[in-house]
Order: sequence, then structure tokens, then C-alpha cells
Amino acid sequence: MKHLHTLTRMTKSILAATALSSVFVNTASADAMLHAFNWQYDDVSAKAQEIADLGYKSVLVSPPYLSNPSSEWWARYQPLDYRILLGPLGTKQDFQDMIDALEARGVNLYVDVIFNHMANMNMEKGQEQYPGFNVNTPEYEANKVYGDLSQGLFGPGDFHDGANAKCISDWGNWYDSTWNRLCGAAPDKGLPDLRGEATDATGDWIRSNQIAYLNALKAMGVDGFRIDAVKHMKWEHLNWVFNSDVLDGIHVFSEIISHSSADDNTYLQPYLDNTDVRMGAYDFRLFNELDHAFDMSGSLSSLSAPNTLPSDRAVTFVITHDMPQNDGFNGFLFSEDDEKLAYAYILGRDGGVPLIYTDNNETPKFNSRWVDAYKDADLVNMIKFHNQVQGQEMEVLSANGCAIYFRRGNIGLVGINKCGNSESHSLNVAALNVGTYTDQISGSTLNISGTNQTVSLPARSVRMWLNGDTPPPPPQGWFFSGTANNWAADSMTVDGSVYKITKTFSTGDANGGPRFKIRDSATDWDVNFPAQDFVVTANKTYEITFDPSQPAGSKISVIEQGPVGGSCPVKFTCQNGNTNMGDSVYVSGSAVELGSWNSDNAALLAPTNYPTWDATINLPANTDVSWKCIVRQESSPFTVRQWEVDPNNNFNTGNCDVTEVTGSF
Repeated sequence: MKHLHTLTRMTKSILAATALSSVFVNTASADAMLHAFNWQYDDVSAKAQEIADLGYKSVLVSPPYLSNPSSEWWARYQPLDYRILLGPLGTKQDFQDMIDALEARGVNLYVDVIFNHMANMNMEKGQEQYPGFNVNTPEYEANKVYGDLSQGLFGPGDFHDGANAKCISDWGNWYDSTWNRLCGAAPDKGLPDLRGEATDATGDWIRSNQIAYLNALKAMGVDGFRIDAVKHMKWEHLNWVFNSDVLDGIHVFSEIISHSSADDNTYLQPYLDNTDVRMGAYDFRLFNELDHAFDMSGSLSSLSAPNTLPSDRAVTFVITHDMPQNDGFNGFLFSEDDEKLAYAYILGRDGGVPLIYTDNNETPKFNSRWVDAYKDADLVNMIKFHNQVQGQEMEVLSANGCAIYFRRGNIGLVGINKCGNSESHSLNVAALNVGTYTDQISGSTLNISGTNQTVSLPARSVRMWLNGDTPPPPPQGWFFSGTANNWAADSMTVDGSVYKITKTFSTGDANGGPRFKIRDSATDWDVNFPAQDFVVTANKTYEITFDPSQPAGSKISVIEQGPVGGSCPVKFTCQNGNTNMGDSVYVSGSAVELGSWNSDNAALLAPTNYPTWDATINLPANTDVSWKCIVRQESSPFTVRQWEVDPNNNFNTGNCDVTEVTGSF
């Protein structure tokens, strides 16, 4: 069996090498790549079939070598020894099993590699010995991927400046960034910077080990590499290591963080100019265009002809692992809804390899929102659209500040609306097939019947229509699970396009107070909302409504049922509710139904006649109510942008004598 496995690897490499020519061929074929950030290798193996079924064609995993032994994610980016594949993510055998599991299902494996620096376990300068302890042991030998373990890998002479090494102080200065060390706050001495560009025997030793490491991983079945921290490496080093032999049959792309034209001119463009055309990069040019377009002052029309990397060298993305993990990059994160709209753009457009980020619960401060993000129902349907139209030409049909429409070949149409009001555009659809198109997100249909057609988009939504495609199969039903039914699965009743159920909650369970989720199956938790349990008040009865077509933050509404004396429907209206992207108008007030003056639980209104917002809310009869209109961030409930000015609005519901109340900003 081992010989057959080796023959399979050889055949695969020969076929891949044959496919290459002097023109860059992207072996990933512009298919969606799952960034399984900090996943253990056996977790990837266990989910290999699911990953393939969801439409992913490749998976990127965190670095496979002996690293800083800390369990923290950043320790994986501090190598101790390339020769040994062992650590918190798994053993060499776990890694091989993962490759085999993915390969059996037609999914490629990519790995992160770090060749700029090594770990500094002693926090000293000029004392580097790697790994600094005995590696000639049976355990390390069993997990060796190449080389001789009789001595350490590197020594003090393999690093820039030794005891005189400095930390990078000017990140915009090419010399400073490529010669000096990556450091944390003082007294951190930094990560020793390898002399990989040196022309002496030291440089040869560094590069020969890095090449041997890459070739060993290729022999195991790795299909591609992501190179970390490339803006801190010299081109000579990069080109010597990623030579033609190493590049044969694989896809390589680099991380070069570039959030400005100065970064682009100093790092990104020189990388494109000075490396092999088969080497790609994160498309920070496109990301910056997306970032500006979705800003409250930006325009989606700028995405009609954005500044991007060459298509065959681009890895497109909406989020990288640095953005949530490093505080300095948090400002580049999209709101949850905008992130989904941006994903629709990179998965709907032509060009590049779209990278989909998901983590292993490394971001609790963001409510762990990227755990299981890879199987979000809307995102999965976007990937289905991407796979269906891959290779089809793209033409923008209409765009303005709020919305953009573009076609893919003669079978696909994408519409994205970032604003809080619906958008209708007249499109020239002559290049599209006549017939019925099905939106892969909502399942709604669109009939194309002539040369010109008016097409509408709801507020804050995306549509990805395919000609002749059947709607994505809807769940057989939606189910309530929570403390009110001991986390069983109770069917919800269908009312038009929404699902409803009424539940009475007691005081909760051993793990917390009264709360619930909505899920799409009675037997598993494959798709469930919200990301964190929906918390309600103890000893209350609620009518719970679930609308699967709405954005993540607006799918669920909860209305407390009135006392025995009955409840009164009251229409709340807030005028002059001008909002920015990611914000909506809510009612906050004294009643439980209005959040008891807690903005987290305020009642959401709808922009039925923007900037006028309204909603009908059931309140207990014969109850005094004080309330105000607020503008609140959708994804951060405690972030209130604006309160209605004093005094409070007040009324008594009486015997349902009051049916409408109005406030204004």
C-alpha cells in the first residue's frame, strides 16, 4: 500500500508539472479555498467529506513543523525546527492522514510557511541555537520529515546582526522591515531574522534547508504554500528558495499586508516585479477597494472597475487571520452583514482565488463569530454560484452608490445592495439567456424575458441568480431548541415566508439562564441561529418569529405575550432616522418588549419609508410606557449612535386605546 501511495504522488506531480507552461497556470483554478485557521489536522480529516460537499476545492492549514510549544495561535508562527512535524495541531501521521482524506475527495491542501524568522525561546539576542535542546530522540525521529537530527538546525551566525539586532521601528521603510526583527512590546527582544539572502555558506545552509522542507511536504502530497511575512524578506531569498523546481506543480501565494499606496509601492508592486509570475499574493488592492466601497461615504460603483492584482496572481479575501487576532488590524473588519455582502462580491466576480476564513474559536471578543463560518448557509450557496459560473466572462450592468449588478456569462446575474432602502435598476440583459433564474441565497426566482429589464434588490441584501438552476433545497422545517424544551427540537409553524412558535421559559438550566436557538434539523446542529444563544427573561412567554431570508442580525424577533388581561398591538414610528451602513433604528423603553431601557434588547424597526422607520409591537394592556428612538449598531448592540432628545415619550396602553405612537430624531 505504501508503494501505491508513493506512485500516486509521483503521478500527481508529473501531471501537474506537465500542465505548467511559460504562462502562469493557477493549479487551484480559481476555486474557493477554506482557511481552516488553527484547526487541528485530525479535525480537518474528520470534516474532509463535509468540506468537499460544501464546494471547497482546497484547504489552507496552519504551519506544520516544530514550533514554540505554547498553545496560542501565534506560537505556530514561531518555528523551532523545519525537520520535525509535531506540535499542538498534530503529528506527522495526523498531517499525512489529513492530506490523504482531502485528496480522496478531490480537495487540495495548502500550508502556511514562515521563512523570515525563527522563535526566540530565551528572549535573548545573539544566543540563538535551534531548537536549543536535544532533537535526536525517538519521538522526534518518528515525526521527522527530512534531514539529520544529530545536531540543531541553525546557530547565531544564521541571523542578521546577532547581539546587535534591532527591532523594526519604521514599518514603511523597506530596509528596516527586511533587515531588522519583528518585536512585541518592550522588553521583547524580537524574533531572530534569518540571513536567507546571504551569498555565503550560511545563506546556502538556510536556503537548502528551506527548499528541503518544501520538497518534503510536496512529497507528502501538499499542493500549495502560503508564505507568511513576505514584506520582511528580501527578493533574493524568496527567489532562491521558490525556484522553478519547487514551484512545479503547485500554487504559491504570499502575505504582503498593504493598506496604502505607499505600502503598495514599497512592498507589493516590487514583489510582483521581482518574483516568478507563478507566485501569487493576497489581493490587498481589491480588499482596499472593498473597504472603501462599503464605507458609509463609499460607493459600490467603484467596484465596477476596481484596482486589483493581476487575476492569475490574486488570492481574494474579505478577512485575514490577522484582522481579528491583532488589535492593530481590528479596524479593517467588516460588520457581520457587510462581510457577507463583500463575500458575495468576491465569490460572484471573475478572477482570483477566493479565500474563506474560519477559525477554531480564537476570537471570543468578537463573539466567536467565525467558528463554523465556513458552513454558513448563505456563504455555501455563494460558493455554489461561484463554482457554477467559474470561467464565465463578467460584465457590470449597472452600479451606483448603493448597488451593483453584474452578469457572469449568459447564465448568472449578481446584485448587491449595501443600503438601508431597496434598489431597482433597469438592466440591459441582452447577453443573458431568456428564462427563469433562481437566486442561490433566498430561492426566489427572476424571469428574464427581453433586452431591458428592471430588477429590484431588497435593502442590505444580495441576490445571485442562476439560469435554469433549481432553488437551493430549503430545510424540511425550522426547529426551536432551548431551555424551554430541554434543548429538544420542536417544529415551528409556517406563516407565509416566516416561521413562528410560542414558548414559555422558566429560570433556565445548569449552564445558564433562559435562552434558545433556531436550527434547520431535528437531528443535528448543522445550521443554527444566532451564533450565540438568544437570551430571554425568566418566567415569561414569548412569540418567536424566524425569517431565514433576512441578514444574520435580523432573522429572529421575539415578542413577549401579554398578561391575562391581554396585549395591545402598538405601531411605533421613528422619523428622520438617517443611518450609516451597519446601523438601524430601534425603540428602547421601559417595557420588557422594548428592552427595559437596555439597548442590547431594544426592538428593531423597519425602514418602510426611509428615513421613517416603524414596527408594530405587542405591549401589555393597562401599562405605563416610556420610550425613545435610538440608532444602534446592528452587530454591536451596546453601540448606540444616537438617542432621541429628551424628554421621554410616554403613554399608557389602557384597554388598547393607543394604537400608534411617533418619535423623531
